[in-house]
Amino acid sequence: MVDFNLDDFVQQLRIAARESEPVKKVRDLMNAAFEDPQAIKDAMPAFENDDEVIFEDDSVSIWFVRFMPGLHVPPHDHQTTATIGVYEGAEDNHFYLREGGQLVHKTSKRVGPGDVIALKPEGIHSVEAANGSQSCGIHVYLDRLTTIERSLFDWETGAARPFTDENYDLMKRSTA
Repeated sequence: MVDFNLDDFVQQLRIAARESEPVKKVRDLMNAAFEDPQAIKDAMPAFENDDEVIFEDDSVSIWFVRFMPGLHVPPHDHQTTATIGVYEGAEDNHFYLREGGQLVHKTSKRVGPGDVIALKPEGIHSVEAANGSQSCGIHVYLDRLTTIERSLFDWETGAARPFTDENYDLMKRSTA
């Protein structure tokens, strides 16, 4: 078992985000840490909310994210590189392209314990917990995510809407 310390990991990610080739450096750190998802799970605090900012500055945002069964998060973008690692449960990511003003599903990928994926700034995805269990992970964004103008995309029309809490709540789907 590898020791995992969240504070140390956050510090390593902060340094990596300011180095040359930050996308590669962050991905390498995430891949190494998520080799032992149980160590991460054991070290993580009990978060009250399903998404919580662990750390954020102008170079990096580090979030705890939990997806609950029965909820499908609407298609959205990040407008920055996102690196996502899962340490508990599994999440199904559905990837889309905008073609002719429409949102077109291209592929899906299950991300389970120990898996790490990266999304380009223009990437669009929706997410749901897999296998009827919650999914928990660490998401790293190479910018201050809370201030980026992001979009949610209408499930049927593909129309972009501002990413606000209100729009998010209106657009999320129940899968129960």
